[in-house]
Amino acid sequence: MEVDRHLPEHTESFAPVAPEARPGVRLLDRFPDRVEFHGTEGLLDERSLEAYRTELNTVLTEAREQPGTVICAVDASLPNEEHRHAVSAALLFRGVERVHTAIHPAGRVTAPDAELFAIRSAVCLAVQQDNCERIVVFTDSLTSAKRAVDPTLHSGQGHSLAVCRALEPWLAEDADCSITFIQVPSKLKWKIHQEAHDECRAFNAPAVQHPSTSLDSVRRAVTKSVQEDWKILFRDPVYRGHNFLMLQRPDETVLEPSYINGGTWLPAAGGDLHLAVRICRCILNHAPIGAYYERFNIPERTSCTCEDHPLETRDHILRHCGQYQRDEDGPPPRYC
Repeated sequence: MEVDRHLPEHTESFAPVAPEARPGVRLLDRFPDRVEFHGTEGLLDERSLEAYRTELNTVLTEAREQPGTVICAVDASLPNEEHRHAVSAALLFRGVERVHTAIHPAGRVTAPDAELFAIRSAVCLAVQQDNCERIVVFTDSLTSAKRAVDPTLHSGQGHSLAVCRALEPWLAEDADCSITFIQVPSKLKWKIHQEAHDECRAFNAPAVQHPSTSLDSVRRAVTKSVQEDWKILFRDPVYRGHNFLMLQRPDETVLEPSYINGGTWLPAAGGDLHLAVRICRCILNHAPIGAYYERFNIPERTSCTCEDHPLETRDHILRHCGQYQRDEDGPPPRYC
């Protein structure tokens, strides 16, 4: 199987029964009010983005004025080239001064894994700073930030355990200590977060023979390989069915199968069950029309009731039959 071929590449170790992961003693169980997350609540339009930029500027200014606050900007870069590996960067500031820069090759990992590594670097360095009472971490992945304080089993668990082990004694020592993770949309190209981004892009991490490889990276490789095999199979009419409707995009490329976001075809129904049934009937050519009756020797009328076509086919209905309404302003149906 495909997973058997890729699994030996996996180098990550796990702690299935880590003490930090026991319910009741987990970091968020012990310090729920001192680990905070602030996000953007979904995608933002241009006006909202600018308002959020102003909000970030205010937060940064206030943090710089607090002598006990360590400010962290983290980011990760996942190059497309096979000969380079992911990079994680963490920048630490006291006031306006950058006091530490940590840039590491992250190995063969996913973008969330690399971001998690960057957060680990930032937190582990921040708790070592003198007179540190508050940590503010700016990241573009709130998902990775939440995973950083989750000690349970998952890809990158080692980074999460390191974060929990660094924060636990620091938070326990002083009731005034706290950490805040703040989301920064990458499209903002905002101040110190953009600095972290630039450091990542400038750092060259050439591939090595046996890189650190995360579980999610192996999963991604397996998924990509299976997806490519699926697309190849789909080109065979014996596999997909000779009557399958090959739909096209506006650029005339053929739609191919995908598992992402509910698949390629059914999301067009928008959750409408009746519409989904009709889409399936049309694409599979299993609709109660003349061509279907003829194919399966069903004793029903096979000609179209418009009297313009001796056989009621799918193509006739989609393109020509005057009994159906079409969007005159929209593009014509595209299929081959």
